[in-house]
Amino acid sequence: MHILSLIEKYELQFSNNNYFGDIGVEPSYSIAKGTLPVLVSAPHAINHYREHAVKPADMYTGSLALLLQKLTNCHCIYSNSFSKEDPNYILGGEYKAALGTIVKEHQINFVIDLHGASKEREFDIDLGTLHGTSIQENNINEVIRIFFNHGITNVHQNHTFSASHPGTITSYSANELLVQSIQIEINRNYRNPKSFDLFQKTIHSLEQIINQLGGA
Repeated sequence: MHILSLIEKYELQFSNNNYFGDIGVEPSYSIAKGTLPVLVSAPHAINHYREHAVKPADMYTGSLALLLQKLTNCHCIYSNSFSKEDPNYILGGEYKAALGTIVKEHQINFVIDLHGASKEREFDIDLGTLHGTSIQENNINEVIRIFFNHGITNVHQNHTFSASHPGTITSYSANELLVQSIQIEINRNYRNPKSFDLFQKTIHSLEQIINQLGGA
């Protein structure tokens, strides 16, 4: 199946009920297991609840996570049903507990947490690394090099989203699970399948990053 068709098929489960997903389904996350010791996370694939307000989904991050799992055979966790927990903000919660179980049971070496930024942001990609403490310098340099090699050159580190809030997936993975982790904020232009050339650059970059980190 063509990548575009696959992405649109995957996105249906997230866009269901105006991006509230399968309302009432428990648990509010799904897992796809692989063999590569990398875990891709998409906690904002559907609308989420933070500080008494509903925040819109990071569209296509769930579909990207599923596609990357298929391409690389990494592990994957993503939100599938609206919950009063924002997995990337609250301390603890069922999503992080499940993520921690995957990391321990499958000896995960890297956690990559995917997020979506507005197309008005100044960057194409913003890498959140707790200001350089969540991932080794040689690995972050490799991540940037791979993006550049695929034509994504406006790549920032900790520009707007450093992931340093203690409730983030990246902070939890680095500080509590003690595995290297990175939050990748993707500008809307680079995760919108309608801009297919840019979207392909994102897919190919992330696929290579996962394979590279998985073999590190």
